[in-house]
Amino acid sequence: MAMKIAKERKSSVLASNAVHHRIDSLSAIVALCAIGGAHFLNDASWLDPVGGLLVSMMVINAGWGNTRAALLELVDVGLDDEMKDLIRKSVDGALALRPERLGVRDVAGLKSGQNYLVELTIEVPVGTTVAGTSRIEEGLREVVGAGVRGVKRVKVRFVEEGTVEQAEFVENAQALELEGNHEHHDHDHEPKAQ
Repeated sequence: MAMKIAKERKSSVLASNAVHHRIDSLSAIVALCAIGGAHFLNDASWLDPVGGLLVSMMVINAGWGNTRAALLELVDVGLDDEMKDLIRKSVDGALALRPERLGVRDVAGLKSGQNYLVELTIEVPVGTTVAGTSRIEEGLREVVGAGVRGVKRVKVRFVEEGTVEQAEFVENAQALELEGNHEHHDHDHEPKAQ
């Protein structure tokens, strides 16, 4: 039950708490079996260390899962496929209500702590105005923010239909900078006479 609520709320804190309760219950069952077995079976003293080993392995596994989830949140991991699908359905529903011919080209983003920072690429008809894209963006932000729990930012990029999406990043910026420095320093400098 606790894990179901944690998944619905997309809360790693609640998920960690649910795992903690699950480990407590399982370790109690393992301890009961080990103690009961050692008490009722002859020469079953080996059950105690085996039970301890099982409990230790469960705790280590749960600890690694929590640590991994926390580290992924710290490094702003990308959105998982389930979240992308949920966002895409929300956006598709909103775009279907608009009179323009619009489409979702890409859904991306980051999970930063408990928050989702979403980036949408929307395909618009050729000649769509800036005012038109502003209205679309505002509507999408409202729909995704209200429909998908945890979304804190929705950034929308528009591309005209039939065009290739332009790259956001500067390619070889460092190489270009180095070339510029070499061109500046290639000519000979004569020492000035004093």
